[in-house]
Amino acid sequence: MLAGVLILGLIVSVVVLNMVKSKKQDGIPVKTVKAEIKPIQDNVFASGRVRLCAKQEFYTFTGTTVEELSVSPGDRVSKGQVLGKLNAEEIEDDYNEAKANFIAQEANLNKSIYPREEEIAQERENCRRAEADYRNAQKNYERKKLLYEQGALSAKEFDEAELDLAVKEAEYKIAGEKLSMKETGPVGHELTSLKAQIEQARYRLEQEENKLNKTVLHAEMDGVVTAVEVALGDYVQPGTRLITIGDTGQLEVTAGVSEADSGRLQPGQKVKVTTAAQPDREYTGILQSVSPGAVTTKTAEKGSQVEVPVIVKIDGDTEGLRPGYTVDLSITAIDRERALVVPYEAVIEKEGVKKVFVVENQLARLKEVTIGVDSALATEILSGLAEGETVVVSPGEELLDGSRVKEMTNLPSVKGGADGK
Repeated sequence: MLAGVLILGLIVSVVVLNMVKSKKQDGIPVKTVKAEIKPIQDNVFASGRVRLCAKQEFYTFTGTTVEELSVSPGDRVSKGQVLGKLNAEEIEDDYNEAKANFIAQEANLNKSIYPREEEIAQERENCRRAEADYRNAQKNYERKKLLYEQGALSAKEFDEAELDLAVKEAEYKIAGEKLSMKETGPVGHELTSLKAQIEQARYRLEQEENKLNKTVLHAEMDGVVTAVEVALGDYVQPGTRLITIGDTGQLEVTAGVSEADSGRLQPGQKVKVTTAAQPDREYTGILQSVSPGAVTTKTAEKGSQVEVPVIVKIDGDTEGLRPGYTVDLSITAIDRERALVVPYEAVIEKEGVKKVFVVENQLARLKEVTIGVDSALATEILSGLAEGETVVVSPGEELLDGSRVKEMTNLPSVKGGADGK
């Protein structure tokens, strides 16, 4: 048995030795392709949600009831059309009160600025009477002062005369100010105060009028009713959304792109849009905006990831695509019609430098290259390689610079236009 094992080992050794010798003579078998000029793309993938570019949402601003509903989801509406009404009884009362207050304040200002002649005459008479009383009080004070100094009048009687003079003087000044206001109109602080009262009354009136107008739900655009979230007769709390309308022909997609891919994006790039709801259709879009900042989002695994928000505007036909759908995006970051490409498996890295093996006279020669777009199926070569040169695909560790090789034929050519990573 031992002899048999030794003989078998000897036979195997001879076979291996012959294979190595044959390999050295015939060369290391390698897969090769030629570097070709092909179109190439670099795409960025993301998932997003469809929404309306333009929409109008109706909300309640106070607790009330739905008095009228004249539309249903899917109805097409025109700008200015009445879609429904809310109960407005309490709001009408508040509006009428605000209107009456504004009219009263306005009348008060006009009365102050433009008094009637009889009112001016009355103030003149009041001022004349107050002046006469003041003059008499002055004479009375002078007389009692003399008597007090002579000791013929008590201190109490003198104090009463002095107080009466002060009162009459104040009444005279007030009457003069009233006459002046009637003749020239209010000025300074008085005018500012009256105008402020009118502005306050006007602001309240505008608020109540705005509330009253909102009880009638008018469409501010042409579009389609996408949602009706209340029923006739419902009591709704403030802030309740009632109806949503929008232009379903103008749609956009909001999505988040990974931090690593965001640097390759810029507005204007073409986008392919697909959705599971329409598996046989492909929509087109344009990258409209890339957020200048990134956000952190939660993942399904209760982790988080950094994304850059983007908005894609759908152009062309939008039939079958509805707001709220989840869609997949393929954003074309780079699209070149002519590029020198090789399979991405042909490019290796040695000591931080990109290189490829080129076959010359059945020998593998290692060349340093500069790469451009690196897609899922092909890599663009910017320098270091020429069109038509034969490169080795997936070179093994045993392949060295100068190794003799044996090319494997009947391999497919490089595929350009590949989807990006």
